[in-house]
Amino acid sequence: MSRTGSSREIFLATHRIIGLFAGAIFVLIGLSGALLAFREDIDEWLNAPLMRVESPTRPAMRPLDEIFAAATAAIPTDGRPERITLPRHPRAAVIVSYMVESDDLDSYFHQLFVDPYTAKVIGSRLYSHGDDVFSQPFVQIVMAFHWTLLLGANNAYLVGAVGILLFFSVLFGLYLWRPRNGRWRQGLTIKWGASFERVAYDAHKCVGAYFTILLLVTLATGVAMIFKPATHSLATLISTVRPEPDFGKSTPIPGRAPIGLDAAVASAEQIFPTGRLHWILLPSGEDGVYVVGEQSADEPNRTKTFRNVGVDRYSGRVLQAQDRGEFTAGETLLEWLFPLHCGEAFGALGRTLVLLTGLAPLLLYVTGVLRWRHKRRARRRTI
Repeated sequence: MSRTGSSREIFLATHRIIGLFAGAIFVLIGLSGALLAFREDIDEWLNAPLMRVESPTRPAMRPLDEIFAAATAAIPTDGRPERITLPRHPRAAVIVSYMVESDDLDSYFHQLFVDPYTAKVIGSRLYSHGDDVFSQPFVQIVMAFHWTLLLGANNAYLVGAVGILLFFSVLFGLYLWRPRNGRWRQGLTIKWGASFERVAYDAHKCVGAYFTILLLVTLATGVAMIFKPATHSLATLISTVRPEPDFGKSTPIPGRAPIGLDAAVASAEQIFPTGRLHWILLPSGEDGVYVVGEQSADEPNRTKTFRNVGVDRYSGRVLQAQDRGEFTAGETLLEWLFPLHCGEAFGALGRTLVLLTGLAPLLLYVTGVLRWRHKRRARRRTI
C-alpha cells in the first residue's frame, strides 16, 4: 500500500471511530446549539405574558428611576438588586435581576419584568438556583445541557474534550472528501438517481463539505470558551491582554443620598455619547458603583457590551471606563468568541447559519452510520 493510501486508511479509521462514538454527543450538542441560536426569541415566545409588552403608537420609556422604584417595591426585603437590562426591541420588558441568599448561603437568582412604558411590574420568575438546573427556565436548561450535558459546570471540560476530538474528525473528513481525481463537482453533488447507499454516501460528503468551515468555527470557539484559562494564555501570545476592568469604589458623601439611575446614565454618556443603553450593573454595598453599558452598533456582542463606564453612586463622577475601541488584538479575539459561536455577530443571517450548522451533525451522523453499516455488510459478503 502506498504512503498516501496508508495515511488515508488511518484518517478514515480515526474519522469513523470518533464519528460513531463522539458523534452521538455531537448530535445532541448541535441540536441544543441550533435552539440557542435564537434563544432570546424562544424565551420570549415561551414566556410572552412575562417578557412582552404592548408598544404604544409613540413609544416613550418612563424614567429609569421610576422603573427601578416599581421593581424595588416588588423585590423581597432579603433580595439584592444586581442588574437592569434594557429592552432589546420595542415590545420587550425591562428585566431587573436580583439575588436572594438563604440561611445556608444558597443563592437564588430571580428576574422581574417591568413594562417600560407604564413602569408597572408584569411578572417575575426564578432564573437560576445553583446546580438545580431544572428549576431554571427552558432556555437556561438547554444552555446548561449544551456546554455541560447537565453534568455540572465543573465537568464542562468533558464536553470540551469531545469538542477537540470532533474538531480533528471534521478535519480528517475534509481530507477524505478531497477528490483524488480532480472532479470537485462530484464531491459537491448528490446523485439522487443512484442506490440508497450511494445517496447516503453523497449526502454525508456534501453536508460535510458545505458545513466544514462553520463546524470548525463553532467547535473551535466552543472549546476555547470551555478552556478559558488556556485560551486567555494563548491570546497573550498575540498581544497584551489586560485583566477584567476594576470600575473602582464609590466614596460616601455625608448628608448626600446616592444618585439615581438616570443621573448615572447621564454621566456615562459623557464618555459614550452614542450607542444603545444595554444594561446597568447596580452597586453592591456602600462603596459599590454603577456600571453603565452602552452598546455600539458595530459591537459583535448583542448579549453583553464591552463599552462600560463605572460611575460613583454618590457624586456621579466617572471612575473608570472600558472601551472596546481600544482593545488589543488578543482582547478582540476573546471578545469575538461568543458572538461567533452563537452567530449573533452577524445578526439574523449569522444566527440562521448557526441554526443550520447545529442540524448538520444529525445529518452527518445518520448518513455516516448508514455508510458504515453498508460497508460492514459488504465486507461480510466477501468473507
